[in-house]
Amino acid sequence: MFMSRDHFLYGFLNPKSVAFFGANNKGSSLAAIQIMNLIKSGYTGNVYPIHPKLDVVMGFKTYKTIADVHEVPDLAVIVLAAKKVPQVFRECGEKGITKIVLISGGFRELVGDRKNTLTEEINEIASNYGIRFIGPNCLGLFNNWYEPNNNNSAFNIAIWEHLKKGNFSIASQSGTLSSHIWFDPENLDLGLSKSLSVGNEANIDIVDCLEYYKDDEETEVIGLYIEELKRGKKFLELAREITPKKPIIAIYVGGSQGGNRALQSHTGSLAGDSKIFNAVFKETGVIKTDYVQEFLDIALILSNKILPKGKRIGIITNSGGPGAMIANNAENHGLIVPEFSKTLQEELKPLLPSTAGFNNPVDCTFDMNLPYFYITLPELIMKSGEVDAIFQYGVVGFQDVMDDYLQNEEIAKWAEFQNQSEESMDKLAEKLLQPTMKNSLKYSVPIFYINPMSFTSPWSKRLRKNGALLFTLWDRPVNALAKVCEYIKYKQKQK
Repeated sequence: MFMSRDHFLYGFLNPKSVAFFGANNKGSSLAAIQIMNLIKSGYTGNVYPIHPKLDVVMGFKTYKTIADVHEVPDLAVIVLAAKKVPQVFRECGEKGITKIVLISGGFRELVGDRKNTLTEEINEIASNYGIRFIGPNCLGLFNNWYEPNNNNSAFNIAIWEHLKKGNFSIASQSGTLSSHIWFDPENLDLGLSKSLSVGNEANIDIVDCLEYYKDDEETEVIGLYIEELKRGKKFLELAREITPKKPIIAIYVGGSQGGNRALQSHTGSLAGDSKIFNAVFKETGVIKTDYVQEFLDIALILSNKILPKGKRIGIITNSGGPGAMIANNAENHGLIVPEFSKTLQEELKPLLPSTAGFNNPVDCTFDMNLPYFYITLPELIMKSGEVDAIFQYGVVGFQDVMDDYLQNEEIAKWAEFQNQSEESMDKLAEKLLQPTMKNSLKYSVPIFYINPMSFTSPWSKRLRKNGALLFTLWDRPVNALAKVCEYIKYKQKQK
């Protein structure tokens, strides 16, 4: 059950003590930012800044050298000029440190006449002392389950925002994909489990991360950003083993001339033909996307755990245009928009206005009967067994709009409606959403809500709080679901 704890990466993600080389009290210091991330994330372990001149860094006592620290830290983080790193590796090795995160760049990611042999030098030192290291040229680590029972604590040297615990873990050859995409949690309902920025992979690579995530009980969905694969055969073996149990989503960057040039200056890697990677991903059931937003959307759907059994979708809308566009886009992406059976149409017909369409899409037109829109219609369609997922457009927060109108003095003089209390709106959202959330689980039919208002509007927040998978427009969830369905089809064939 806890096989991942035997993997060497467990120690990287769960250190009880960390030494930092290169930290100071200036905001421009990356090492200082990482220490501040630890403070902000409620890290309870010991922190040892190493600095030849300062006495205190961010409130922590400093040490002139690593040899002066009274214990052997579980992990060392290095943010120093590349030429200083080999000596620091030796000092860490002499101290007995066996795990290092090397943030520094200036190793392999050089081109032309600026090449150096520093990577070979630190690899030799690491081998001599039994050191495993992540990097160089990376942004560090994040473990949201460092204290499983504490929602306000994480081991975090990579992301400066507080993120909710989740079951999605990332391994990335780009620091941005492991860190920056999490800088706006208010607009992202996806929780994060772990993040590993592997950089140039001089010692630890994406395959190592896959080996760890394969058995990690807190990882149920895996995301990868790949620029090259050093161990292609092992990646194939692992991906085949993992995807029947845990989905893998991958972004591969390479194959184009411009992309390959960018990669060589970024990490020094030489990327392979994109057609080869596409074939590898298809053969092993890896979900490929070229887009970061779609990467996150797919992860959100898969993390929700209520997955469609097939490709049939039902559409509920209060406006004809979005219903038509959802249907058109869905079919263009391989999804099926079946015409409802006569039996189901007869059940729907009495509930809908005379102007409504009910053969799929179900077009309610503009109607303020909220219980039947939010509860009755989705339930009838779910329990019919005729669809595998539902898209519902028009879950708009009309009270938010009315409240805004009442801010206008001229309107407020004449309006025969009032502001609703926060408490009453909270209760309304719960009343409208919870029955459908339960039915979605009962019938194993995911429902995707679409509200064109702001994702952080009061009503949108209430929907999200009650478990809704919410989007502001319809293209993204359709495109993402199509790829999820392809994965489910692959998974079903493996049984």
